[in-house]
Amino acid sequence: MSVDLSDLRVSATKPSGKPAVLLAQMGIGVLSVVEDEGNVDRYIISPRLAIERRTGSSFLRGIMDKTLFTSAVFLREHFELPILIVEGEVNYEYSGFDPQAVRGALSAMMLEYGISVLSTASTVETASLIAMMARQEQIGIPEISMIPKRKATDLLDLQRRVIEMLPECGMTLARELLQHFGSVERIVAASQEELLQCRGVGERKAAQIHQVLHAQYHAVDTERNLEDAVEAAPDILFDEPVTLLARQHHIYTDEKERHVVDLVFLDVDAREIILVELKRGRLSREHREQIRRYLDNACKSKVLRELLDEGMTIRGLLATVEEDGAKLKIKDKNISACVVDRQRAIEVLAGLREARLRCRE
Repeated sequence: MSVDLSDLRVSATKPSGKPAVLLAQMGIGVLSVVEDEGNVDRYIISPRLAIERRTGSSFLRGIMDKTLFTSAVFLREHFELPILIVEGEVNYEYSGFDPQAVRGALSAMMLEYGISVLSTASTVETASLIAMMARQEQIGIPEISMIPKRKATDLLDLQRRVIEMLPECGMTLARELLQHFGSVERIVAASQEELLQCRGVGERKAAQIHQVLHAQYHAVDTERNLEDAVEAAPDILFDEPVTLLARQHHIYTDEKERHVVDLVFLDVDAREIILVELKRGRLSREHREQIRRYLDNACKSKVLRELLDEGMTIRGLLATVEEDGAKLKIKDKNISACVVDRQRAIEVLAGLREARLRCRE
């Protein structure tokens, strides 16, 4: 699912600076923040993450006037994840700086002050890096496969690699299985007894391979999966009857920022609109602020405005499949949080899958 960057917010000490302007052009909301400890170019991503940007020249100047170190103390004391970006080339020769002094300052940032130091080649790269960190911090980091990947040399190599992914199946056994059955398809379709007939496959290994190849897949992998489940079975979230009004509903602000609401439901009996935002992980303050923006701008949607004009009320609902993920403190009476029954969502997804497969038969 594509990420709507308009859902992201970055607070900048220099909102009219080049990186901030580039962030705004990406669709990210840039807020102005006033710092009282110096003329710094800083970007606050969350309560725990802040990024300070220094060009090569301002980095050297910060060493000379000591502002680099006073700023480092501020970052260390106020943020769990302080980051320093050094942008562009650090020109030692032109400035007459001893390279050892620069190396010492960089080392001190990491070892003495606990600040991560990153280097970028240009302002565009800096803005892109800030945008990526904002996306990962405020929305989440996509899951990364731990399986090493290499490019297959040919079809035979690709077939062997597919079979090597099976439990306790290295290159030798993959070749044995392919020689015995003749194709990946036959290995997948083989019974446990048939697997046992292959040289090098014992009862335990045959059982493991058969289970991997034939067990039903039961998981909620993405927020889109969760949307599918809730759309098909709203009772996962609601005790009362509700009607789905829209999915991935766009709301635009006066500043032309676009917000995308996962699901919009109507409780006709209660004359209530419910804006639903679904998450797979722990709910955070950023998620609460996100749905608060949805509520604040709901009247900008023609569909929602018509319902509001008819006297309907509106509220926001944050939901997650993480068991302890809804411990977020919410003081806003128009916003609530809940945990979706993961097993129930998995059952609904399995039902949708079976129905889809039956239609193909």
